[in-house]
Amino acid sequence: MTSVQLPDPTFHKWPGTATEEYTTARRALLEKEFALVNQQEEVAAQRRALPLGPIMPTYTFEEGSADLDTSSATRQTTLAELTKKSRNKTLIVQHFMMDEGDVDACSGCTMMTDSLNGIAKHLAQRFTLVIIAKAPLPIFRAWAKKRGWKDVRLLSSDGNTFNKDMGVESPDWFREMKQGPGLSVFKYEGAGDGEEGKVRFVYQTTPHFGKETAHILTGMDSLTLSWQLFDITPEGRGGFIPSNEYVDDCSGVIS
Repeated sequence: MTSVQLPDPTFHKWPGTATEEYTTARRALLEKEFALVNQQEEVAAQRRALPLGPIMPTYTFEEGSADLDTSSATRQTTLAELTKKSRNKTLIVQHFMMDEGDVDACSGCTMMTDSLNGIAKHLAQRFTLVIIAKAPLPIFRAWAKKRGWKDVRLLSSDGNTFNKDMGVESPDWFREMKQGPGLSVFKYEGAGDGEEGKVRFVYQTTPHFGKETAHILTGMDSLTLSWQLFDITPEGRGGFIPSNEYVDDCSGVIS
């Protein structure tokens, strides 16, 4: 049996004035946090070791200019082109909840994209990130402009079956929802002798692990910074529901 590693007791995570009661409880918590880190690393390694996923069909998306103030220049891009041109030939897709007839978007997806937009240039050093919505491109771009998303690529899957095929359109676990959230990972595999390469599905996660569990709508929260920061506060998540109108009250953020 592999021995359980414990955190180094000489590395303190509290001020020098902390009471013995606090430090004792904090050390006990630290052991659990350390065990969680070890488990996360094991899960990540197991995720990377998954068997080969299926080869993806050809999908064509509509994309606009990087300048959200420009609406005239649009182009078609394929899943293969997105993946092939990526660093490490790896692509991550955020499935964004905005349907064909929507004007406003899902507040949870929006909160996640707010975060991704802020770190997009860091992520681009390792892979390509795109945000794909079913909404027509002009509607999706108008929403992105309102949010100030200048550093993420926005694509529309309007007119193709990508969302349905990926299980995020009227998903089995929530039929009433026209578009569901998710994150999917793809890898481009080159071919020799002049043959065209292929895109392979690698991994997907959605905010759902089954109706019989206590976590009916969790699963992507570990990939969303906001939820993780809520978890280290005394108040926790506290029933928080993301709102698209948060910008109306920036007290405590902007002095």
